[in-house]
Amino acid sequence: MDTGKMKSFLTHSKGFSLVEVMVVIVLLTLSFMIFLQALNTAKEVRAKSEIRTIQSVILASHQNLIRSKQFDENPNWPWSIDLGQDPGEISINDFNDIDDFNRYQVDALDNYPSFGCNIEVDYVTPETGFHEPIFDQVTNFKRITVSVNHPQLPSLVDTIIIGKGL
Repeated sequence: MDTGKMKSFLTHSKGFSLVEVMVVIVLLTLSFMIFLQALNTAKEVRAKSEIRTIQSVILASHQNLIRSKQFDENPNWPWSIDLGQDPGEISINDFNDIDDFNRYQVDALDNYPSFGCNIEVDYVTPETGFHEPIFDQVTNFKRITVSVNHPQLPSLVDTIIIGKGL
């Protein structure tokens, strides 16, 4: 075979070389791995978003329940200095005023067994910016802190201030 025909044969060959096939396989493998990682991340973000949404619904539900109760058992000043459940109030459905929710804690909610809830109630004053609890006296303001817990995410916490007699 002469060299002219050999050059012509080598430059006009059909198909892919082994190196070209290997490069394509490596690129496809890397692309597929990146796609799977993105898909996994999306699933994780969606799951966390769903948990956060349920936490928000539970938090809003408890805050609305608290807001639906009267400020204190006493209809007029002086308010009760003792915060917490009164005798005979066994469940959250028995609570009739805001301070009954003080130290309320549930580790597993009925409809959402993976979620828990904690509620704290304190008397506060505007002079402290409603930040410092008042332990030895009653005021016209109660600070309610609701915390909704789930083992996969940090607690979702919100505070509301409810005033009376302004």
